[in-house]
Amino acid sequence: MKKKKSHPILRVVWISFLVSVLISVSIMFMANDVFALVGGEKDEITVVIPENADGKEVSSILAKNGLVRFPFLYRLYGNFRNWNDEYLTGEFTLNHAMGYDELRYMLSPKKGVRLQQKITIPEGFTTDEIIDLFVSEGIGTREGFIEAIENGDFGYDFLENIPENEGRTYRLDGYLFPDTYFVYSDSSETEILTKLLSNFNRKFDENLRAEAKRRGYTVDEILCLASVIESEAYYRSDMTSISSVFHNRLENRGFPYLQSDATVKYAKETAGNGENLTADDLDTIESPYNTYKNKGLPPGAICSPGQEAIMAAIYPADTDYYYFVSASDKSTIFSRTYAEHLRAVAKLRQ
Repeated sequence: MKKKKSHPILRVVWISFLVSVLISVSIMFMANDVFALVGGEKDEITVVIPENADGKEVSSILAKNGLVRFPFLYRLYGNFRNWNDEYLTGEFTLNHAMGYDELRYMLSPKKGVRLQQKITIPEGFTTDEIIDLFVSEGIGTREGFIEAIENGDFGYDFLENIPENEGRTYRLDGYLFPDTYFVYSDSSETEILTKLLSNFNRKFDENLRAEAKRRGYTVDEILCLASVIESEAYYRSDMTSISSVFHNRLENRGFPYLQSDATVKYAKETAGNGENLTADDLDTIESPYNTYKNKGLPPGAICSPGQEAIMAAIYPADTDYYYFVSASDKSTIFSRTYAEHLRAVAKLRQ
């Protein structure tokens, strides 16, 4: 039997049909991406647009967040629509139901829009330093921040349990979480503090609070301890061991004093004396924050600790250290006994 020959015209027609279908499907997908013809999920997504971002960078950010499928098409459509490369800086709430035009509108400079500023609070900043940072950027007043810090109602349960310790500097000491924020330039002091506390609420979550409670500490006590760890540690890697020293002291009646130089330095600075700490200061400065003269934790956090310091306060290393001293290279030398500690100090002074 002769082999049946395939008809070349039918093959061409079949291939043309498949190509047409593929092109049509591609066009439909692209059109839906551009115009959001089939509405996507309206779950809110927060994206961050950095300073001086152009169309290429913005399209990449939108694609990474699943807001556009084809970043090249977003740029091509933008060229067709004569979009410029001016984009707002900051955090923006978007969703998958938005087409290219709506996305562009949400991210475009326009009359009457509230501008955002990028503000970074370093780990270890005191409440006063955080206030001064925002005021220096033209946001709020010192008096306004202090009023909101002391009397503001922010609705978080953890704030209801802040002890009214005598001598505490500010009510919200330790709770103003250090991080990078995008804030509106015309924000009120309460709006700023709410944003910082909301971030703290996310970072110091229910699991961490439960673990702190299991270990016998309140949120405020962990923050006090974390702030001292933050102030004492130069290297992140030393934090858990420094934490172990303080935990060992707090949990041993034979060591009633934390004896943290950082707390005395804080007491000296809040009293208006910015000079370097001296050995005499440890015994002479009268302040509830002087942990050489007052037992246990200070009355409040001495700075805003970062996430690593908080984790170290909750999860200390398992050691039998009771002393530490900083070397000239900022590393930390730990000791188990006072005699061992004195030898370490003497060696550093050689």
